[in-house]
Amino acid sequence: MDPIIATKVNSGLKACASGFALSATECSSPELRSFFAQVSQDAIKRQGDLTKLMEQRGWYVPPNAHTEDIQNIWTQLQALQGNVPVGV
Repeated sequence: MDPIIATKVNSGLKACASGFALSATECSSPELRSFFAQVSQDAIKRQGDLTKLMEQRGWYVPPNAHTEDIQNIWTQLQALQGNVPVGV
């Protein structure tokens, strides 16, 4: 596998994960909802594995995150937990 192919596959896995997750939210059938949620998680895992391989081979260098930015994001995500209105 070369970096160009890996990058294309990585992008495809991201799109699949996103599409499957969206499909899960659109399903009225609990079985289909569960199926799409599971295949979305599978695509996320495969994408993570591929990204790790790309990093090991020097094909992808993730940008450094600033500690302050990470703290701000965690604070905002924690504030959202449990505070999402249902049936608005």
